[in-house]
Order: sequence, then C-alpha cells, then structure tokens
Amino acid sequence: MGNQTSTKATAGAKTGKYLKYAIGEIILVVIGILIALSINNWNENRLENKRADAFVKKLKLQIENNIARVDNQIRNFEFTYSVSKRLISIIGSNDITNIDTKIDSLVFVNNYDYHLNLDMNTIIEARENGDLALISSDILRQSIYNLSTLNETIKERERITNEDLMSLFIPYLNKNFNWRNLGFSLFYEQDFGKSKLYKNDNYKMLYDQEFENHLQGRIQYNKGNLQIYNTIKQELKNIYLLL
Repeated sequence: MGNQTSTKATAGAKTGKYLKYAIGEIILVVIGILIALSINNWNENRLENKRADAFVKKLKLQIENNIARVDNQIRNFEFTYSVSKRLISIIGSNDITNIDTKIDSLVFVNNYDYHLNLDMNTIIEARENGDLALISSDILRQSIYNLSTLNETIKERERITNEDLMSLFIPYLNKNFNWRNLGFSLFYEQDFGKSKLYKNDNYKMLYDQEFENHLQGRIQYNKGNLQIYNTIKQELKNIYLLL
C-alpha cells in the first residue's frame, strides 16, 4: 500500500513537472509569436511611413507646379476679361476711329480656348494603389478629394466654353470678319499682306446684336471660369499648407 502511494506521488510530481514545462513552452511560443508580430507590425508601419513620405514629396511638387499653372491661366484670362469689358463698350458707338484695330483686339482676346490641364497623376495613382489612405489627416484627405471634384468641374466648364467658341463664335466670325487682316495688323504677317477681299466693313459687326450676344457670352464664360480657377488655386494652397 505504501509503495503504491509513493508511486502515485512520484507520478504526480512528474506530471506536475511536465505541465509546468508544457506551460512554459506555450508561454515561450506565445511570447515568440507576439515578438514576431510586433516586429512585423513595426516593419509594416515603417514601410507605410516610407511610402507616405514619398507620396507627400511627390504631391507637394505636383501642387507647386499646379499653383504656377493656375496662376498663369488666371493672369491670361484676367487680361482677357479686362480688355473685353473695355472694348465691348464700343459696340453701337458712332466713334469709328481706328475701328478695325479695336475690333481686331476684341476678336483676338476672345478667341482663346480654355485648357487648365492640372497635373493630377500623383493623386490618381495614390487613389489606385492605396497611398491616399496613408494620409493620417482627415482634413488633408478631404482637401485632396475637393481638388479632384473642382478639377472635374472646371474641365466640364472649359468643355462648354470651348464648344461655344468653336460652334458659335468662330462660325460667326468666319462669315463676318476678315481673319487675314487680323494676322496682318496684330502679328505683322507681311509675307501675306492685307486681304484684297476686305471691303472695310468689319465695323458692321458693331451694330449687329448677334455679335454683341456672342461677345457677352464669351465674357460671362471667362468670368465664370476665372472664379473656379481662383477657387482651385485656394484649394491647392490649402493642400500645400497641410502637407
């Protein structure tokens, strides 16, 4: 009986040692797994931070270039707007002094098409590859989305403005205006000389309500596009300050 008790005690002691050993092994394995996960998470965070930094640098350069592009467009079309407002006042006027030169200027400044063409490649790539999600600032991400929306808005506005130019304004001028003399008077295209078909009748457009309506339309499109250009410029500046 005593031997049996001793044997059971010895077996129990061995079992206890095995359990302690097994638990110790499990704890070591768990600790090893936790350390490995921690290292893996640290490495992933390091790589994500590196990607985020690279994205921010590319985006900052793109924003700088886009601000310069918008500034240039704003300067060009502010000039167009100011000249158009000044020259449209001659419509219906009896003062025909240097009238061809005035009409040439009026036609010339309203003959531009609109193509802001913002560089959105970095933002588009970031949305496709997930880099945009690496931006921790909700405000910055929202500003980037706002910029994308504004860019689509101005592209649609430009499309409508350019369509008006090509389908209405230029066809009217083709029938009522002498393009050859415009080139001669404004660009001194001496090789071609003045038109032999011109009848000194450009002034008639100044008494044509259709011409006035076309010009007024061009001015209004210009004004509306300038407003969006300035809004885009401000959004670009906001993004730049947040980067």
